[in-house]
Amino acid sequence: MERESISTAFPLGSTLPKFELVNVDGRRLGSDYLKDAKAALVAFGCNHCPYVKGSEDMLIKIVQRYQSEGLKTVVINSNDAGKYPEDSFEKMKEKAHAMPLPYPYLYDESQQVAKLFDAACTPEFYLFDQSGVLVYHGTINDSPRDPSKVTKDYLSKAVEAVLAGQTPDPQFVHPLGCSIKWR
Repeated sequence: MERESISTAFPLGSTLPKFELVNVDGRRLGSDYLKDAKAALVAFGCNHCPYVKGSEDMLIKIVQRYQSEGLKTVVINSNDAGKYPEDSFEKMKEKAHAMPLPYPYLYDESQQVAKLFDAACTPEFYLFDQSGVLVYHGTINDSPRDPSKVTKDYLSKAVEAVLAGQTPDPQFVHPLGCSIKWR
């Protein structure tokens, strides 16, 4: 699915909402973990989506490249694990251990955090500046499913702008991926 337009329920300029979820290591993390970041990235992902799988290596490299400059990231899985068992908390833990992931991987079992962000698909990215204001919403690149066809890296460009104290351009690029699996 492609998100056709920017969210009217959670538009650019919105502030980072308060949330707390369980991480794959058992700790509870959320907005407080992100609050001191120069750039805070909230991504909605999962285990089974081919778009997430196709862009995950790029996300890991972006996080590793910019975390020393002040980027903090969380990835949230909000999918209904009853219908999609590969997205269960146990499978999330297995994935995080196998990869390993350089960011917390949080489980939104109630789907309330996805609703707070008005998230629609996986992967979908929300980048906040140092004051906690949403300045970028969109996709990671122009080919999230097939990394061999990537020609535009939107997320790195947005992170670089925020770390330099600038507004990303563009601020919205249509997220493309699998729809969040709602109950």
